[in-house]
Amino acid sequence: MRRIHLKLCQQTKQHPNKRNRMAICKNIFFLLALCLWCGKCEVLYKQVGEEVSMDCGVGSNSAIDWKFNNDLIIGISKTGTKRMGPSHITSKARTYGDNLKVPRLETRDSGVYSCKQSGKQYKVCVVSVFAKPGPVLVQSSKAELHCDITGEPDTEVRWLRPDGQKYSVEKQLIVLTSVTSNEAGQWTCLINDGSKLSVTLTVVGPQTTAVNVSKGDDIELPCSLPLGVSQRVVGGKWKADHLPKVSFPSLTNTASKGLHWNGKDLSKVNFTTGQLSTNFDVTLKNVQTREAGTFVCTVEFEGGVSLSVETTLRVVDNPSGGKGSTTRKGKPTAVMESMTKEVYGLKLWIWIAIGASSVVLVGLIIVIGVVLRRNKQKKKRARKLRSMRQPLTDKDYCQCSRAEKEVELEEQARPLPVPRQNRNPRTRAAGPNHIN
Repeated sequence: MRRIHLKLCQQTKQHPNKRNRMAICKNIFFLLALCLWCGKCEVLYKQVGEEVSMDCGVGSNSAIDWKFNNDLIIGISKTGTKRMGPSHITSKARTYGDNLKVPRLETRDSGVYSCKQSGKQYKVCVVSVFAKPGPVLVQSSKAELHCDITGEPDTEVRWLRPDGQKYSVEKQLIVLTSVTSNEAGQWTCLINDGSKLSVTLTVVGPQTTAVNVSKGDDIELPCSLPLGVSQRVVGGKWKADHLPKVSFPSLTNTASKGLHWNGKDLSKVNFTTGQLSTNFDVTLKNVQTREAGTFVCTVEFEGGVSLSVETTLRVVDNPSGGKGSTTRKGKPTAVMESMTKEVYGLKLWIWIAIGASSVVLVGLIIVIGVVLRRNKQKKKRARKLRSMRQPLTDKDYCQCSRAEKEVELEEQARPLPVPRQNRNPRTRAAGPNHIN
């Protein structure tokens, strides 16, 4: 190793800048030292998003210094005092005793983790396992399966097919030129240490369906893509070979309007004029018996791959003999269809019912609160009016409760009783000798 280092450093002497030569030598020496260092360390392969756990082996009461590529992550003294390092791992790393855990691994978290006190070293290789352009693919399209090991692009891996058979190529990247239903399922990437990382492919093929409609009714012809289809839609169309005179719209994807139907004749075929996503249904108006047959919806993707949905339309004569209603049969109405769609695991109508009952409950709570507040204000007003009245005072109606002086004054002021003989005026006029 030393000879290699010296030889590489001698080759850099041709560089005109001495400072640059020294920096290159230092980097080469660091890489060589890292190789020797990691020759003794434990290698851990973890998938993106997983958690890695590493043990220092010195006990929870010892001082511990965890480093990532020689940069301090976190240091813990014997007293439990922590000091945080400049490494980007510091913000999410957690310590439990002498154990270090790093959750939500990213590719930049690949590197050498070391515990200074025990000398233990762990080389963590974050592996990205994915399908390109995505896990949901249209039949006959091209797909790439990646098992990228950060920092080790030349490491050979083994791939297992969904049926458990070994794939012939032992590389981190394999290419499926034309996927079929046989390639659908779980692909497993086997790494040297026995780690098994997987990605699941879903292959969407041609679809067939059948709908019934009464004569004179409108019917919606279904054409939709499964959620998660990875390829970009670039075009498409509807056609019915037995109806050459019926004008169907064509599917167009432009930078200004996005994915939309391109058509003007709405006399027989009705379609949405807004931007589309994965639903390409059209409505056939006033269906007649002669229009029964096969309708084909073709969706075109990047790379020249297409997907077709074939719908067989059956027309049933209306028993009443008259024109049927505009309600399409054989498939629920758009309103009913939207109401039965699942949102977060529950039907949409259930969410609407929950929302309506919640509004009623909130209204009742508000009414009860208003009534209680009004009653409280009335009681408060009544107490205020009672407090403003003059308090009633006791009156002394009983003579025994009066003061003695008041009684004496009243007795003095009271006139003396008149003698009985002086009370009769006749007696006073006749004199004392008058005899009745």
